[in-house]
Amino acid sequence: MLAGLALGWPAAARADKNDLDLLNLCPPSASGQCSWVSRSGGATSVTLDPDAVSRYRSLMSELGVVMAPRLMTPADTLGYAGFQFSAELGFTTINPSRQIGGQSYWNGVEGVNPSNPSATRPSGTLATVGGFVRKGMWLPVPALEFGAGAVSLLGSRMYAIQGYAKFALQEGFHDWVLPSFAVRGSASQLLGTSQVTMAIYGLDLVASKAFSLGGTARVEPYLGWNVLFIDARSGVIDATPTCDAYAQHAGSTGPQVDGCNPADAGTWNDLGANFTFPSQSIITRYRWTFGAKLKLSVLFLTGEVDYTQQGTSRDSSSDASDASGSQLSVSMSAGFDF
Repeated sequence: MLAGLALGWPAAARADKNDLDLLNLCPPSASGQCSWVSRSGGATSVTLDPDAVSRYRSLMSELGVVMAPRLMTPADTLGYAGFQFSAELGFTTINPSRQIGGQSYWNGVEGVNPSNPSATRPSGTLATVGGFVRKGMWLPVPALEFGAGAVSLLGSRMYAIQGYAKFALQEGFHDWVLPSFAVRGSASQLLGTSQVTMAIYGLDLVASKAFSLGGTARVEPYLGWNVLFIDARSGVIDATPTCDAYAQHAGSTGPQVDGCNPADAGTWNDLGANFTFPSQSIITRYRWTFGAKLKLSVLFLTGEVDYTQQGTSRDSSSDASDASGSQLSVSMSAGFDF
């Protein structure tokens, strides 16, 4: 009975400071409402300003880098019998003060007032925590490694499930001067928000070299290059969130609902204020990685620094450009390596 009451008790949906609210990308009109909304001839419509799609593209670009899979492993695989369990913590810089058309694209998060240029945006760094399982394999070809896990963006309800497959082109010859080489493909799916559907794919090239420390430990510095492909699709956004379209339609027989256009009482016209950002071509970002893995018996510790170059991609079907700035990530991973 208590469980039924707990499940049935009404609760308001809550969003945290780093959750998306893409309507905040809209500059307000003199009335304080979204300036994209127009009402004419009994019809309501939404027309984006010329810079809106570029603000959207740039926000998706930087958020995609934050939620993209880190490398966190050297080129050598775990071996066909190897297992690894790890916990990870990462910090990635963003550019909350960078503007397009006089407005920051990081306005597109919760708690930001677009009419106030000094309104609080996310800090210059976003943090993620996660857990991963990795397994070495011999089939279908030797020197394979697979990994899967999830990361959560702190200060939000958003998280991403991630996975990768790595193929070592050359590994295990630690007495050689030649380092180990591997290629890796990865994928990440953003969840926890209705504002956007985002998938992030990556292709990595990595080289590493293992060194013994006193015969009891091993350190493996690694260097990697990565290209990210960020595919973001807008969800449906209500440009007049203070107006309940159903209540407005019922307003023909009752008092006018607050936040609605009085001329639209008794109609479904407010549904015309629902919109999506136009679909855009894939966003590409390029990232350089340096890290090192220290292993002692079954324990390991990995530290990694990633530098992602500023965005330069442009949508092929519109004038939207990625004006995102460069980003720096620092990540740490620890766990058991069997």
